[in-house]
Amino acid sequence: MIGYSGIGVSIRGLLDHWSADRLKQITLFTPPDVPNPYLCAALPSPEKVYGLSQHLNHARRVTAAGLDLYHMPHFDVPYLYRGPLVVTIHDLIHLLFPEHSTKSFSKIYARFQIGRAVKQARRIITVSENSRRDIERLFPEAVGRTRVLYPAAGPQFRVMTAEEKAPVLARHGLAPGYILYVGNLRGSKNTPRLLKAYAAARAAVKELPPLVLAGLNTYSQYDAGWPEGVRYVGQVPGSDLPALYGSASMFVFPSIYEGFGIPPLEAMACGTPVVVSNAASLPEVCGPAGVYVDPKSEASIAAAIQDLWLSPSRRAALSARGIERARRFSWNTFAEGTWKVYEEALGASA
Repeated sequence: MIGYSGIGVSIRGLLDHWSADRLKQITLFTPPDVPNPYLCAALPSPEKVYGLSQHLNHARRVTAAGLDLYHMPHFDVPYLYRGPLVVTIHDLIHLLFPEHSTKSFSKIYARFQIGRAVKQARRIITVSENSRRDIERLFPEAVGRTRVLYPAAGPQFRVMTAEEKAPVLARHGLAPGYILYVGNLRGSKNTPRLLKAYAAARAAVKELPPLVLAGLNTYSQYDAGWPEGVRYVGQVPGSDLPALYGSASMFVFPSIYEGFGIPPLEAMACGTPVVVSNAASLPEVCGPAGVYVDPKSEASIAAAIQDLWLSPSRRAALSARGIERARRFSWNTFAEGTWKVYEEALGASA
């Protein structure tokens, strides 16, 4: 799963921050076409989560490797694997917001697999206190075995000079000062409501800058064009993100539910003020550096966009707070904490 957008970031965060001695104790299961630039051993594993092949073939690969401990960075633990386990459960969106799942059986499958993982795992890692509370509320047997480890923004997410940002802006045909959203465009991310809120804010404030959307679009209704003032730049390379964040006047992320919320953290690290939901983990991530909105209210989102755009001094103050806030999250701390969880799990009874 090292190539996945969210989970892959966490895996690479571990591998980039473990010592050489620790890496030599790790075996990484990777797709055959993904190179392994790390000092750890790598075994090819083409299976994907949610597939029958993962439950059968990948389970056999893991068992055959003779590992002391298997860390599955997703709740979909291979069904036939019965050995020592650490599992990462990022969130419970399939259970708490099943209406946003693309497949009707997602809630049933997720409840079964998460329940199995919680019972089998010696330790459970999650990425926010909010997610821990959700897990322990729905699966009380997880109490006492769940550990919270916060991800971080990479060092590339920093305040950049105008000269550094200019080539990226030119490539995407953008001028500085736009309003930015980064993430998949889908219901759970609340992008339909964001578009309506932006239209309302634009109607009230004529000089409002464009809303730039970056991510995978799942809405066919926009294939023929986007609403006035909206620019869709598609899925952008990760190397472009620091400049895109840093050139925005604000970053807006009114997501319905997040296990953590990497994009607002990356935006803050780049010095961009953030407007986020007052729900789930986002207040935990953004703290006093966030402007909070009701994700179910177009009026709340629109008002926050308008007010922040009309107050340059407030944007400057939030930028400084955001930079400071982002420094609290460290990949070194995340990697060290994960290793301690492994040690706990190895010392725990099966």
